[in-house]
Amino acid sequence: MPLKVLAVVGSLQARSSNKALIEAFSAMLGAAVQVTPTRALHVLPPFNSDFESENVPSAVVDWRAELAAADAVVFATPEYAFGIPGALKNSLDWVVGSGELVAKPVILMGASTMATGASLALEALERTLRVMSSEIIGVLSVPHVRAKIDAEGRVIDDETNDGMTELAEKLVNRLTQ
Repeated sequence: MPLKVLAVVGSLQARSSNKALIEAFSAMLGAAVQVTPTRALHVLPPFNSDFESENVPSAVVDWRAELAAADAVVFATPEYAFGIPGALKNSLDWVVGSGELVAKPVILMGASTMATGASLALEALERTLRVMSSEIIGVLSVPHVRAKIDAEGRVIDDETNDGMTELAEKLVNRLTQ
């Protein structure tokens, strides 16, 4: 039975650099790992604690089930206004109290056109996930991402590929211990 990894891209753009990172990372995990991208960020309603445990919207029920079924989660996020995108934060708000990310192994990646490589977004995401008791396996920041991904969406930068390979090895080792 393959290991299940849920892929969460913080950007909703169809041609997102962070989506390209997830796709390249997924290929590095090997045949023993099944990576499933989520569309939850596209459909989740704005968080409202009135519906956190009763009359939970179906999109939230589905999102929680995806997380619960995953052996691990990989996040890739851009940086918007020095933080994580609203849709990504909203998705996490829906699971703070329900616990699907407690003790869940996670990988964090962030890409930006700036020299900071989404580092502030990654710091914010890591803080949020640590509060939720997730197990952070590794973090990769990718600065100047447009020079590192070609027109077909392939990662062409050796340093970025090396960093993702290292994260992939860490994740597979953690999941197979």
